[in-house]
Amino acid sequence: MAKTPNTQQPVTADQEEAKKQHKKQAKREAKLMLELEDARKDVQRAEQKFSKAQSNLEASRSHLHDIEEELAQIRGNQTAQPESPVVTAPAEQSKESPLEQTSIPDQGESYEDTEAVEALHQSSLPPVEGSSD
Repeated sequence: MAKTPNTQQPVTADQEEAKKQHKKQAKREAKLMLELEDARKDVQRAEQKFSKAQSNLEASRSHLHDIEEELAQIRGNQTAQPESPVVTAPAEQSKESPLEQTSIPDQGESYEDTEAVEALHQSSLPPVEGSSD
């Protein structure tokens, strides 16, 4: 019998090294793909949490607005009702208290008028009887 020549060539060191490098690269790619998948899941969870927090924020703002409107209505009803007359000395009737002079903006509005806010902070209330300063 005649021997057939072996068609497979022996693997050289360079080919073996290339094969190892390819295998390492495939492992790195697989690991990174898993990390990528985990990162996408984390992003999705964060977006869901953000969406829930945003809807909670809107609900809280709506509730705050409702309470502010209710308070404004109560305050409006109090000013619309006539107050009982208080007997005071004629000199005291001509004076206005510092609180009556300063307009207080609605609680729901922003305080852009810093002078009015500063005047409100600086106005003093009359002392309470029996208190010492």
